[in-house]
Amino acid sequence: MPDWTQLTKKLEQYLRLKTFPVAFKLLENEEELHQNKWCRIADTKVTLCQLITRVRCFDWTVGAKLDNFANPICPYMLGLTEKPQMAKDGTYRAIKWFKDLEDSKQFEDQFPTIPSGKYKAVTMAPLVYNPFEPDIILIYGNPAQMILIINALQYKNYERLQFFCVGESSCTDYIAQCYLTRKPSLTIPCYGERRFGHAQDDELVIAIPSETFEKLISGLKFLYGRGIRYPIPYYGVEVDPTLGLFDAYGGSRKYKKQRIKYSDENQDI
Repeated sequence: MPDWTQLTKKLEQYLRLKTFPVAFKLLENEEELHQNKWCRIADTKVTLCQLITRVRCFDWTVGAKLDNFANPICPYMLGLTEKPQMAKDGTYRAIKWFKDLEDSKQFEDQFPTIPSGKYKAVTMAPLVYNPFEPDIILIYGNPAQMILIINALQYKNYERLQFFCVGESSCTDYIAQCYLTRKPSLTIPCYGERRFGHAQDDELVIAIPSETFEKLISGLKFLYGRGIRYPIPYYGVEVDPTLGLFDAYGGSRKYKKQRIKYSDENQDI
């Protein structure tokens, strides 16, 4: 198992995140929740986004099974239960979010979910504590931090990344999408996650497959060595950008020497 503690510390060093990266894992047996002495099993009805916030802001390890959830959509998306009738006929979303049942059904047909039948519970914890081998890792941050994450993932073996937005229930755009495709998945927290999970106005969220996390840290290290760091410094909107363009894109001999120096100095960062 990777050393999640050291990897997380490097992530926090490079990006200066406000909240804990979240280790996310689906469990085939409910009893696994009770085997972790640190796990706080929900004792009232909850939403998934409330649980995520308890991890990333309270520094808690949490867990939940089907009957802990306040609505059928969270456990359905996680594969803890079959598709509920209100999702099949479109009535659940049509109440608030769509003009009619037809639009609601269009939504439900495109709503990615983890297949049901295998999993019985979910657990999450701050990744920094090496809590367990996660399925995926959730990171919240501002747009500047997110673009550096994307740049780091693209540093080696470049791939043009694609992201999605179903609208309401954005948890499916990062959790289910990432889980199913094993690709990084970024989205905008939805109305529900802001109302119940307290996602902030400046926050985006990205899910990273666990097997991709070391590549992310490696990419951030290389970018740091080339002077691409957070916070991103402002160059100025009323000055001649010529010199800055050369610097930022490695066009000057002076910068190339600096880049070598940065790389040498920061091999162990």
